[in-house]
Amino acid sequence: MNLNLFTVQDFSSSIDRMAAKRLGQWATRLYIVLFIIGLSIPSLYTIIRSQTLTKTYVKPSFKLYEKLQRDHENALECPCSSIATTYNEFVKIDARFHHICSSPFASNQWYINLTAGLVSNLSIYDQRDYRRFFSVHLQFLQGLCNISIESVSNTIDQFLSSLLITTQLLSKKNFDTRVNSQMELSKSNAPTTLGHFLFLVRNINHGNAIISKYGTNFQYILDCEYPCWTYLFTKAIFYDDECSCGLSPLCTTQASFFKSNSSEKIPIQGLKMGCTPSESFRASTLECFYNQSCLDLIQKYTNYKPRIDPISSNKSQFSINTTIAELIDHLFIEEWNTTINYTTYFEKCSPLSCSYTYIQRFNLFYIITLLIGFQGGLTIVLKWICPKLVYGLTKIYNYRKRQTNIIQPSCSHGISTINITTTNVYNADIDPKSIPTNRTLRDYNCDDHADIISYDRNNVIFGLLGHENSNFEQQPILSPIGYEMITDIVVGDFDSDTYQDIIVTYYRSSIIKILLNRCECCKRNRL
Repeated sequence: MNLNLFTVQDFSSSIDRMAAKRLGQWATRLYIVLFIIGLSIPSLYTIIRSQTLTKTYVKPSFKLYEKLQRDHENALECPCSSIATTYNEFVKIDARFHHICSSPFASNQWYINLTAGLVSNLSIYDQRDYRRFFSVHLQFLQGLCNISIESVSNTIDQFLSSLLITTQLLSKKNFDTRVNSQMELSKSNAPTTLGHFLFLVRNINHGNAIISKYGTNFQYILDCEYPCWTYLFTKAIFYDDECSCGLSPLCTTQASFFKSNSSEKIPIQGLKMGCTPSESFRASTLECFYNQSCLDLIQKYTNYKPRIDPISSNKSQFSINTTIAELIDHLFIEEWNTTINYTTYFEKCSPLSCSYTYIQRFNLFYIITLLIGFQGGLTIVLKWICPKLVYGLTKIYNYRKRQTNIIQPSCSHGISTINITTTNVYNADIDPKSIPTNRTLRDYNCDDHADIISYDRNNVIFGLLGHENSNFEQQPILSPIGYEMITDIVVGDFDSDTYQDIIVTYYRSSIIKILLNRCECCKRNRL
């Protein structure tokens, strides 16, 4: 690849253009490799790694919030700008009470008109005649309805004036659940509060044995034998099943009218008489007020002239034989009517923003954007560092190469010298000056050219190495040994290694030197 992205100025002004071109090509290759690796690593990491993203909408409208809530549900978070709001801002509550409380039977005017026909001195009626109880039962009914309505009204006001505190905007489902749970708690507290109050009053009356002014729980006994005593004895009255008012305030019997001058009893449907008017009325039912014939009977014995119409039982959740005690436990409430306005709650919360977080594993647009932004910085860094890195490595390489050429020889020549001392006896006279120098012709360095081994008169052994151009290169092999004279040179492969070895014999000391050729360098024109 001959592509070159760099100029001479990217390296050094001291190098020539050819060297700069060669270094530029290497730097370009390094740049491309590092650029590909640099983009591949973040791309692969981005593809594999899951990415958590947050989408935020500033001051969203209610319609936008509804859409976001449908799409993201629990992942949506909307901090409220106003964290506390009273319930009356977005909740309306009222209660529908039992028809008896809205009927004429629970009104004060009807009580006055109905009892106007009775004798003011109720003692003229028989002790068990219901006319002694009827007026007080109507008063008690009126009082129960009023106290129930008041208790419910106080409970509603208390609830509506309390605060709903939310730091985050609640979803409609969670909002309805929370508001309804608070309302149910308030609804359950109202009957409990009234029930505790009535329970306290009843127990005080019975525990202190307070005598009813109607003489229905205790009876005074006058002892004629002791007329001077300043106090009277009392005797508890018994009702059905031998129930004594001295032991229980719950003793009752069927309410009845007594005919004048007769002991005949006319029973009244659903109504009871007992130890106290309040306890007997708690055990009674409203059946008579649903029955026209029963109301006609009351009209007859109370001397009430206008017609009395019964109440309707069609719209009541309670049966006609439900006791007054059960109605008190429910505060005479037929149903609760509740209206919750979630839109108003949203406006009161007034979220500053809505955001949701989601996990994204692969986003092509994000990866492309990331790579575009990343490659700009990567290009600048690589274009700066690649030429300097290549130039530095080249200088190190050249320096090490020069050091290698200086310190280490191109070849080594191993010479082994063996000194052999022999004793020779010669009978002939030899004139050293007449001995000619010996020459041998062989290929010593394995280059297929004949080489010459010889020595001169100074007893220096040297070689003439042949070359292709028919020239010879002289190379010394062995220096002279003192005043010894060379007698002969023998060439051959004496150690069976395929290389030519040399044996040199000397005249005076009878020394033989063997030169063994052990180096492959002979192939490079060296001995």
